[in-house]
Amino acid sequence: MTLAFGYIRRSSYKQQENNSVEIQKAHILEYARRKGLSVPEEFIIIEDVTSAYNKRANQRKELMRLKEMMVETMIPAVIFYEESRMDRTAYTFVLDFYRPLKEVIPDILIYTTNSENPFNPDNEQNKIALLLYRQESEIKSHRAVGNLIAHLEAEDKTRPGSKVPFGYKQVKKMLTPNEDAEIVTFIYYLHSWGVSMGKIASILNEAVIPSPSGKTWRPSTIENILNNPVYTGMLIWDIQKSKTERKYQFPDFHEPLIESSLKQISDINIQLQKDFGRLDTPFLFLNKLTCADCGDKLANQNGSTKRNGISYLYQYYVCRNCDYKLAIDELHEKLLPQTFKHVQSFITAQTMKATSEVYLSKFQNAIKKNIANLKNSIDKAHSKGCIAKEQGDKEMEEAATFLQLKYQASINNLVSYSKSVDDLKGALDSDAFFHRFNQLLDSSLAITEKRLIILYFVDEILISPEKPPKLIFCDNFFEQLLPLDKLQKQG
Repeated sequence: MTLAFGYIRRSSYKQQENNSVEIQKAHILEYARRKGLSVPEEFIIIEDVTSAYNKRANQRKELMRLKEMMVETMIPAVIFYEESRMDRTAYTFVLDFYRPLKEVIPDILIYTTNSENPFNPDNEQNKIALLLYRQESEIKSHRAVGNLIAHLEAEDKTRPGSKVPFGYKQVKKMLTPNEDAEIVTFIYYLHSWGVSMGKIASILNEAVIPSPSGKTWRPSTIENILNNPVYTGMLIWDIQKSKTERKYQFPDFHEPLIESSLKQISDINIQLQKDFGRLDTPFLFLNKLTCADCGDKLANQNGSTKRNGISYLYQYYVCRNCDYKLAIDELHEKLLPQTFKHVQSFITAQTMKATSEVYLSKFQNAIKKNIANLKNSIDKAHSKGCIAKEQGDKEMEEAATFLQLKYQASINNLVSYSKSVDDLKGALDSDAFFHRFNQLLDSSLAITEKRLIILYFVDEILISPEKPPKLIFCDNFFEQLLPLDKLQKQG
């Protein structure tokens, strides 16, 4: 029998709950039998949870893999369940798949199970079929967006249907933690101490803990979890398909898996890494050392090598202007004990706690002021929208609505931020926050933990070969982590 490929596409997570793949497969195999074709199991390509309306053909990975396989094997035949599995844009399948293949395999045969004749993009019936499927998708898309907006704006809110995040199960359209919740908490805790996403993935793989897909963990999987605000108990929904872009945010919508302050610390760590360089570097004081003689920042020099299977470390901090270098081991032996001693006394001092509380209150007041400004901006936009409506200016009315939604989204962000600051204040009052450091300082520290403590508490170190190092510590721990200039004036 002549070999052929089969292509199956499942367009949504909802279809994962039904037997869409099995139905398509059964029809393809039956069609192949009637045509005298053989479709081996390994020749059946499945494109899972991929829209053919929102993605053009060349963005569908499995469809492009099918094209490569057909070129490699020179097998000209492939069977689709129907035209809707091929395309819902009406044209990209022909441009990205059919015509490039036709140039390489002139006798290409593309079948659909609802037609006895091969697909021909110049055939009027095939053109009409693709256009009808596009129109059907447009109608469904508009209807879905309308239903989603109505759902999100309803008085009794529940979570709209979509993939359930890792660490949760969905019960009566609400998220509740499941047996994987502790893994999410563990990921956030590790990241809050500077452990990289790649290292976290390795730790989970070594512990033989299945990933959300049931396979191995990847850094991108860890990143998706860390970037998802759902774990703080917030529901966020972005609607991009309507003329007016809308963003909905509902704090405290479901049970959180982490404290919002923990996510905030992780975000702060990411920013610190951007500002001062890697967290997993052996150069613990990277970008914190300043030459006491010329004022230049000390650079790093790594001349380490390996000979006869033995590693030789030659690592230095160097001042290129004054032409001197300091071995990192010797310098770390001097600076680390002083740094940790200061941190130990600093975090137990009552004056530090009082100063931190005052600063966090100041930060909260800045947030409240920004929220008040944004509310005032919403009122102004609403007034302009009412005037535009009276004058029949539809475009201006939509612009005013967009501004109101934009300002409200900013308010929701600030409210969430305010909650994180409240969490920090609560942890400060209960001594839980600084217990985190006390507990750590009593144990053997990893490189990233040492590096983060330095970034948190050390402002600058003045150093030169002829002078003793001068450590300048941050007066206010939270001023370092939550600079007021981060809150740009709103409204």
